[in-house]
Amino acid sequence: MKTRSIALAAAQAAGSTTLARCWRFTRTDGEIVTVTTCAKDLLVNGELYVSRLGVTPTALEQQVGAAVPNSEIDGTLNTDFATEADILGGLWDGAQVFIFEVNYRDLSQGWMILQTGTLGDVSVGRSSFKAEVRGLAQALQQVVGEVYTQTCTANLGDARCKVNVEAMRVAGTVAVVTSRQAFTTTTTGYAADYFGAGVITWVTGANAGFSMEVNSYTSPAFALNLPMPFNVAAGDTYTVIPGCRKRVIEDCKTKFANILNFRGFPYVPGPDKVLGLGGTEGSNL
Repeated sequence: MKTRSIALAAAQAAGSTTLARCWRFTRTDGEIVTVTTCAKDLLVNGELYVSRLGVTPTALEQQVGAAVPNSEIDGTLNTDFATEADILGGLWDGAQVFIFEVNYRDLSQGWMILQTGTLGDVSVGRSSFKAEVRGLAQALQQVVGEVYTQTCTANLGDARCKVNVEAMRVAGTVAVVTSRQAFTTTTTGYAADYFGAGVITWVTGANAGFSMEVNSYTSPAFALNLPMPFNVAAGDTYTVIPGCRKRVIEDCKTKFANILNFRGFPYVPGPDKVLGLGGTEGSNL
């Protein structure tokens, strides 16, 4: 149930054309961004909501029950709101969103909350972006607790894994650049894929402060899962930690000598064993 003041309800019932929608975003780096569809800036609750005519909301879809209320927001890329680098760098991933409606002619009427939630999928075009707004009920769609999987369910270095990854962190420098996603470095002498599924964090250069998962490593070349938001240049420095592909023998036992903390179930029978006929091990014979 949505609450609103009597005055705002009257303005909405009259089909007022002075209604404006406002968004309050909290990015993953803590920066707060406030925008409105109004043609002028609005001061609401002590915060300035900046007019962004390039921001276009879509109709809100909400249902009774546990269905996830979703909506979308389209906008134009610009340095004062959202840039391609910020989006590709993950600053908007999972950003908290607070959407409400006001009568911009009389802000004393208060607001009506339309939706709260987080940003979901964000896509970037040449000059625009589109973001999905997911309601709070999205959390109810997530798996709670542990499931039986053959691979490990812990993350390398967390409290359940207990591997000290900081002791394995390696510093290096970019030597030759192929693209924002591939380059050769001074990091040599490690086995193939030693840093695969690891994380590289940039110390200097245009991408300083950004991190990205490593897709593969063949000494001395790195390939990342996604391109970095800015160009990678020779001389850029970084640190990188080895990766874990969550396999019981290759990773947990051989690579990290951490078999006692493996959190998977590699020997649980699969569907072929469970559904197979007696003595046939899953065949139809």
